[in-house]
Amino acid sequence: MFGQKYCESVFQYKRRPTHEVMVGDIGIGGENPIRVQSMTISDTMDTEATVREAVGLAEAGCEIVRITAPSMKEAHNLANIKQALKKASVKVPLVADIHFTPNAALIAADYVDKVRINPGNYADKKKFEVREYSDSEYLAELERIRERFSPLVVKCKQNGVAMRIGVNHGSLSDRVMNRYGDTPEGMVASALEFLHICEDLSYRDIVISMKASNTKVMIQAYRQLVAKMYELNMTYPLHLGVTEAGNGEDGRIKSAVGIGTLLEDGVGDTIRVSLTEDAIYEIPVARALAEKYNSRIETQSPNAEDGADEGDYFKRFTPLNPARRVSYPVQIVGEGVGGNEPVRIVLHDSVFANSGSLKLPVLGQAAEQKPEWVIAENGKMRTHNYGWTPIISSTDGIGDAQRISVSINQVGDLKRVFHSAVKKAVRKNQPLLVDFDGFSLPEFEQAQLFQNLNLLVTQCRKYDFWKIIMGVNVPANVIGALTNIRRFLATLAEIGLDAPLLLNYRVLSDQKDWQLDAAATMGALLNDGIGDAVSISGATNHEEALRFIYTLLQATRIRISKTEYIACPSCGRTLFNLQTTTKRIQAQTDHLKGVKIAIMGCIVNGPGEMADADFGYVGSGHKKVNLFVGKECVERNIPEEDADRRLIELIKKHGMWMEPKEEAVETENAESALL
Repeated sequence: MFGQKYCESVFQYKRRPTHEVMVGDIGIGGENPIRVQSMTISDTMDTEATVREAVGLAEAGCEIVRITAPSMKEAHNLANIKQALKKASVKVPLVADIHFTPNAALIAADYVDKVRINPGNYADKKKFEVREYSDSEYLAELERIRERFSPLVVKCKQNGVAMRIGVNHGSLSDRVMNRYGDTPEGMVASALEFLHICEDLSYRDIVISMKASNTKVMIQAYRQLVAKMYELNMTYPLHLGVTEAGNGEDGRIKSAVGIGTLLEDGVGDTIRVSLTEDAIYEIPVARALAEKYNSRIETQSPNAEDGADEGDYFKRFTPLNPARRVSYPVQIVGEGVGGNEPVRIVLHDSVFANSGSLKLPVLGQAAEQKPEWVIAENGKMRTHNYGWTPIISSTDGIGDAQRISVSINQVGDLKRVFHSAVKKAVRKNQPLLVDFDGFSLPEFEQAQLFQNLNLLVTQCRKYDFWKIIMGVNVPANVIGALTNIRRFLATLAEIGLDAPLLLNYRVLSDQKDWQLDAAATMGALLNDGIGDAVSISGATNHEEALRFIYTLLQATRIRISKTEYIACPSCGRTLFNLQTTTKRIQAQTDHLKGVKIAIMGCIVNGPGEMADADFGYVGSGHKKVNLFVGKECVERNIPEEDADRRLIELIKKHGMWMEPKEEAVETENAESALL
């Protein structure tokens, strides 16, 4: 169904060409920067509160504001909101968010600059019916959709109003679900059904989104959509977002993984970070994610004629349906890496040097998160803060594995360097980490890289020694570095060196929001199945670094270490205080490792997104809650004050409850020692 091409180039950073769509005075796509937008959480019928929130968002740097219109009365009130903003001299474009009610969309199109519709429920009442659709029945359904949807398309075209076709993984129509399943392919089919109707009516002022709470599903859906649009010569701009990302650091890193992975490939024209917090807190995160790409500061990537072949790359890697890169396993004192081993958690000794006090929790849940190796630059440190930990050392005679560092373009007596390192590793019967750096160098040379890697392989063959781990230093805040890393991976595959890969991110001394950039770049690699260990080095501390790695691996669904919360951002449809409810449920359940709990303000995406959750807590009415197991509603209209207890009882009933451990206590650990 899909071609291989999903971005302009896997080896050079190039933004995907799109046509411009105007939303009020703001252009999306074309030569415009990546736009930042958000959504109000106030009741749309509370004009004063909604206007106040929209003004605050605009002042914080939000370029487009979305407001829910769940019924015709809210759609009519958009006129009052727009008039009040005009009176306040605030020109921020407004978007009406529509679910289930086509008549509300027709009303809103008279007042706003853009209408967002969800093709999964715009003209369908979701019943979760299981049935087979014949081709004729399916075509009849499409004709019914065309009849229901066309009036909105015609009106938007007449009024000069833009549209977002906003597909959600959690709310695909029964028609699509029965033919394609709850899959990225189904999301693409859903978008194209509506897009073809728009094209038949010569309407192209459209932006498309393919949102999911699962970053892997979200990334694959966007990539497969872009691949299909390349085939069809479509240039529609894309709105990026991870829906139901949650709150706090988890929500920020999860959003950065999904959005940043696509931005790294030059895909995406406007973004919304969905946090279960006041909308104003979404803006700094979105601006930080977009800033690097809007600055257009990038590496001078080599020309396509330098020997790297994209077709050959796609034979070895499958970004549209990623699988873990095949590597051989290596053991470091019982901790395996590569092969079928879990992705390992590694800290660099530089992050301990920046930590100051080494007070650590030694009981409770936090004690379960620890590094599995430490890379010691000077070989003098073995940390006992987390118990005994294997050391990878650059110093002769120190550590449980050896380490050397080289540049991808290094010239000179590299043969001697590799010979000495491999010979020493053989003599000590220890693995060797070969750290490669320089992926942001403008003078990147494919031929030199190939020669250097061949020198290493020659020495490995000489001693029949294959306990080699390849280190990849992922540069901070550089566009195009990821494309050079792909060149490195292609060269590794070409020479047949299937060594496990350690990805290291070096935090810069003056770097702000490093976690967002690290999640974008390393998340892009991990989501493509690339990376057998993750390390953080540089200007951060060990607690911050360790917490980030575990959160990153959870966000990419690679290694689950804590409870997963699928919590939507609040909006005017929400039927209870979503923020306080989420925090309250987290406080009672955050010790349930691997359990996925969905917390949804309303029914719009709830049951669908809960296909990826074990349990669901969904607003059903004013201070009323429905409880779900997967997609199945098992308890209805529970009073909010009793819902937490009933949720816990439900988790216990299904054998997924455990009692929390006693509270963590902090102790001064002075056992760090010199070797």
